[in-house]
Amino acid sequence: MRKKRILILGSTGMLGSMLTKYFCKLEKYEIYLSSRLKSFSYKNEIKFDPLISDIYSLPFMDYYINAIGIIKPHMLSSLEDSIYINSIFPRKLANYCESINTNLLQITTDCCFSGREGNYNEDSLHDALDEYGKSKSLGEPKNCMVLRTSIIGPELHKNVSLISWVLQQNNKTINGFINHFWNGITTLQYAKICEEIIDKNLYTKDLFHIFSPNIVSKYELVRLISEKYKINATINPAEAHERIDRTLSSKKTFCNDLKIPEIKRQVEEL
Repeated sequence: MRKKRILILGSTGMLGSMLTKYFCKLEKYEIYLSSRLKSFSYKNEIKFDPLISDIYSLPFMDYYINAIGIIKPHMLSSLEDSIYINSIFPRKLANYCESINTNLLQITTDCCFSGREGNYNEDSLHDALDEYGKSKSLGEPKNCMVLRTSIIGPELHKNVSLISWVLQQNNKTINGFINHFWNGITTLQYAKICEEIIDKNLYTKDLFHIFSPNIVSKYELVRLISEKYKINATINPAEAHERIDRTLSSKKTFCNDLKIPEIKRQVEEL
């Protein structure tokens, strides 16, 4: 029986590197990786830059997992390119996958919401006013499986994520906001969900919210990360000037059926 062929697009970013680490250990699949700079360290490696490469040059796969995206701290370095990668490229990729009758798993973010209300479901109004939130809001194709969530995870190169920031706080005193609320997942949990979708043939062209069963404050989240990585930091509970609650909920049963563990366990498993 032929192994399913899977291409991880953007294999060196925070999400892509975890997907790569996880899926390359699974011998039941034939894994391909794409990145802008080919390292020649992996046999099934494809050089692909969404800004210049022809999307029709991508080889046929049973599943494409798109982990290409410009994160919030990098938006202003090139706004035009960021909008293309976050908004236009996912739609072009979805159209390509549809044209060759194959499957695309597309991640998107809770940042399409302002955070003023919380408990957002799939039908909640997108009310983000910043360029990043708007760009991600536009990058949700209807002709593929879109997983809207919020992720944390370790990074390979650039140190701009929450975990990377906590790792740099050893022997320091820092604040953790008690009025910023989160119920996202780790990048490892996202990889496990992708595997479950593929293995159990759960692929559906629709938008699904993916979130943890419990809600934590950023203060609690920073403490969990600090404990996991044994960071000797003093973490003070602090109130941010603006309350932010981008917690997700769902009108569908899909997320609940995944049996996602609580956030503490996910962080411990990283």
